[in-house]
Amino acid sequence: MSRHSKSAHNTPDAGASATRGFVMPEGRFGAPRPVGPQATGAMPPQVDQGTAAMPPQPSRPVSSGTGAMPVVSPMGPTSGGYVPGYQVNARPPKKHRGLKIFGIVMASILGAIALVYFAGVIVFSGRFFPQSTIIGMDISGKTPEEVHQMLDNVLGDYTFKVEGPGLSLTLDATDMGMALDSQSIADGLLAEMNPWAWPYEVFQRHDDTDDLVSTLENSKLADTLTAAVEEANARGTAPKNATVAYDADEGGYVVVPEEEGNTLLSDVVIDEVTRGTVNFAPKVTLSDAVLAKPTVTRDDPALAEARDAANKYLGGALALTMAGAEKMAITADEIAEHITLGDDLSVTFDPEPLVAAVKEKVNAMDTTGATRTFTRPDGKAVTVKGGDYGWITDSQATADAVREALTSGAGGTLEIIMKQNAAQAPDEGGRDFGTRYIDVDLTEQHARFYGDDGAIIWESDIVSGKPADGRDTPQGTYYVKTNDGKSVLRGYKPDGTKDYETEVEFWMPFKDNSVGFHDAGWQEKFGGDWYVEHGSHGCVNLPPDKAEELHGLLSVGDVVVVHE
Repeated sequence: MSRHSKSAHNTPDAGASATRGFVMPEGRFGAPRPVGPQATGAMPPQVDQGTAAMPPQPSRPVSSGTGAMPVVSPMGPTSGGYVPGYQVNARPPKKHRGLKIFGIVMASILGAIALVYFAGVIVFSGRFFPQSTIIGMDISGKTPEEVHQMLDNVLGDYTFKVEGPGLSLTLDATDMGMALDSQSIADGLLAEMNPWAWPYEVFQRHDDTDDLVSTLENSKLADTLTAAVEEANARGTAPKNATVAYDADEGGYVVVPEEEGNTLLSDVVIDEVTRGTVNFAPKVTLSDAVLAKPTVTRDDPALAEARDAANKYLGGALALTMAGAEKMAITADEIAEHITLGDDLSVTFDPEPLVAAVKEKVNAMDTTGATRTFTRPDGKAVTVKGGDYGWITDSQATADAVREALTSGAGGTLEIIMKQNAAQAPDEGGRDFGTRYIDVDLTEQHARFYGDDGAIIWESDIVSGKPADGRDTPQGTYYVKTNDGKSVLRGYKPDGTKDYETEVEFWMPFKDNSVGFHDAGWQEKFGGDWYVEHGSHGCVNLPPDKAEELHGLLSVGDVVVVHE
């Protein structure tokens, strides 16, 4: 092999170029250009399929004048034939190129949306949304200044008439203080808008009339209408709520139905007139809604509850009796006077005034010592006062029983509680004893014992107390305390010394244990005026046989009436 070809073959740079080729980096310099035989388009040498390998052929020097590269056999696998140099170090695939493009597109779209959104915010910060109206005027896309001019033009010399129940007015807008601060109103309406929500709001309807109504309500118009309503109400009749009341004819509480009136509600009148005038109507006709209505109607369940609660107390009506005879009553009418229904329909009952009245009246029913007027069976009219017989009431116990009956609603009949009873309730003359009694007539100096049938079952002349010495037999209505028979009677002088001491066979006291009937065998006679000089120390002296008879007939508790 010549020196020249060997030298060329062994050159490191040449060998590297011929064996590997050179790939230009991708990018600004373009695709790589292959180096070697394939770059010229020459066919590579053929390898004989029948031989294992061909010896390397000496390369032919290339004239330096041509600048051509020598042909060098490429290195590569021998089983597959020739491998082009541009496939040895092929460029890697570009995996993320599509994602980058997508991101760029999306960013552009979002930027455009943001640009449009913020542009809308800027626009609607100074203009009204589409589909915006006020008092029927379209203010879509208008500025506050434009709306201000529109409102001023409409108001002008507006005059309107108000007609309705009890009202008939003709009002002038200027005189009534209806001149609007339309610039402030327009600015205020715009300030209530939310420009940041314009993508939603542009598709909604916006009626700002209510905001204008609230402005007019604070004007002089409201004051004028209020005065007119007050004047109309002074001539009208206010409605009445259904309530609960006592009906004397029904004898109980009933639900009283509500009553309609013709007075007006000033706030409703103002609202209706304002809403009419804000639309600049020439006439405002008030509806029935301006009429005041009852707030409580007859079908309110609370009324029925209150009625029933009040009637429960009426059930406490009482009849107070003495010996079965009615002496006083607490009627439903009287109870109703002390039942109170609150504004909340609560029912309260105060029985104390009734209890106090009962206690006072019961105290007055005591008959001991009272004056009694009656006619004796023989026709003599008798009037007597004093004594210890009769009714003695327990007013406190009775009052307590009455209170319980009233508050519980039990009612009915209540027997007056007594500490001491009489035979019967006092009649018109005050007589409270029955037909059985002993009548002692001091004028006649005679005593009679009437039985249960009113007939005389015993009688006798008597000797009563000596009047001159102040020893008169005490008058009054008494009852027999004991009837034990024999006893010793003792009398004492004012200085305390013993005056007399006398034993009797029959002692029947009726005034304490000091004055009574007894036998007096020492008396020479009975009846007539014998008592004037020979009278007793106050007892009723009887002949011994008559005293014995009386002892056999008399019972403890029998009534003794001593009179003139």
